[in-house]
Amino acid sequence: MAETTAHQKKGWIDLINESVHTSDDVDIGDIDAVSRDFVVIKRGFVNVHYYYIPMNKVEGWDGHVLWLKITEDEVKSKYERDAVPDPSRYFVKDYPGYTAAYPDLTMIIPRYTAPIYASVSPEQPLIFRCDLCNAPFRTEDELSAHVAANH
Repeated sequence: MAETTAHQKKGWIDLINESVHTSDDVDIGDIDAVSRDFVVIKRGFVNVHYYYIPMNKVEGWDGHVLWLKITEDEVKSKYERDAVPDPSRYFVKDYPGYTAAYPDLTMIIPRYTAPIYASVSPEQPLIFRCDLCNAPFRTEDELSAHVAANH
């Protein structure tokens, strides 16, 4: 089976717009810019926060998320800045003028695994369950009518 695109990303520039989680598993934002010394994380759309994280505070890329070695509180208290990354000092997606020799990107074991769903055999009748009250139904139309009438 071919690897997914997420697993093939191995360079810092390839991780622009990817999600970043802190060591206490908080989604702190997305990678906005990178330099040889920092990864800049952008959080929010209206009330925007920028976090300038030193490369030595990055644990690694697991194929889905960039993980930090520090907590959300540490990120907010030590690394938040009001400045937008300067394209002359950072690789920014829309202004790719910055070039540098980036440190190696550490690959780590994925922390997220996709759920495994039980397969349904053709002989086995489908049962549609209400996610709110767990009532069973023979058809999806019956389930929809139940939800509309009762929830």
